[in-house]
Formats: sequence, C-alpha cells, structure tokens
Amino acid sequence: MIIYRNAVAWPLAAAAMLAASPQAQAKATIADPLTRADASFSAHELNRAVDPKKIGRLVNEKDCTETAIDCEWQDRAGVRHIIFGEVVAIKIINAADVGNRDISALNIGTARTRPEVMARVRAFLPEIAIDCLEPGQAGEGEGIASCGGSFEPDGWIKLLFGPDNRLTFVRIDAFQGN
Repeated sequence: MIIYRNAVAWPLAAAAMLAASPQAQAKATIADPLTRADASFSAHELNRAVDPKKIGRLVNEKDCTETAIDCEWQDRAGVRHIIFGEVVAIKIINAADVGNRDISALNIGTARTRPEVMARVRAFLPEIAIDCLEPGQAGEGEGIASCGGSFEPDGWIKLLFGPDNRLTFVRIDAFQGN
C-alpha cells in the first residue's frame, strides 16, 4: 500500500494537471518554437493531413466538396483552419469572433492591447524575432499595424492591430504560399 504524505493535495494537483487544456500542456513542454506556436492554436497540426469535417463547421459559403484554399473550417475555440491540398496550411483567429474569451494561441489569453499582446507573445516565443510595422508601413489598410516573425526553416506568424491599438487578427502559416 502506498501512502502519500499529503493524501488530499496530491489528487487535487493531479486533477488540475489533467484538466489543463492540450494547448496549456503544450506550451509548457514543447521545445521547438514552431511546434509550440502551432499547438497553441489548435490540436490540428500544420502540415498534416486532416479531414476538414473533423475540425468543425465550414464558415464560408463555398463549394468545398474538394479541398480549396478559400474554404475555412472553424473549431469550437473559434480558430479557422485553411487546408492546402490535404494539409492544414493556415490557422486564423479573428479577435471579434472570440470577443473577451481567452485566446490560447501564442499565450495571448485575455490581452487585447498591442503592448500586452506583444509582451505575452514575445515571452511565449523568446526564440523568435518579432518585428512590428506601424500603420502606413504595414500595408494592411488604414490605421492597421502588423507584427510578425518567422520560424526556421519555414512558417510564420502575423498579428494585426486596429487604429485603437487593439488586436484584430492572429495567424500562423505552415509555409509561404503563392
């Protein structure tokens, strides 16, 4: 018979670990920054084949009987997945779709202002140089600032901030697509 010193605390700690989301567990244990960033968006891995119907609902009114780059499938957390060929190529979160709920992607959480979001993202991915372009330089539209960085050997992230300096969009791409 095994007797634990603190028979009450151990089961509670174990239950808390098991209850943690896969994204929370991933960011604590994944060394590769691209894999860590990818896992923080969703469990459907970039560059892996997936049946789009297993992701969730089709969110645009396209004919998606064959996989098409302009078809988006959204999971329960609000992450949109774009398939290229048969693999997940892009994951997108529109901050307006999520509202005030927690965004697990890149450890953004409930932060929405640019300084708060960028501090969290840089802490989550200290290995990645993340640069920002101010409105007028970013080429994303009137008043839109863009921040992003790339992974070795491929893949990149982009975050957009509106004229009010609040997060509007976060994205991860598996590769540069043309």
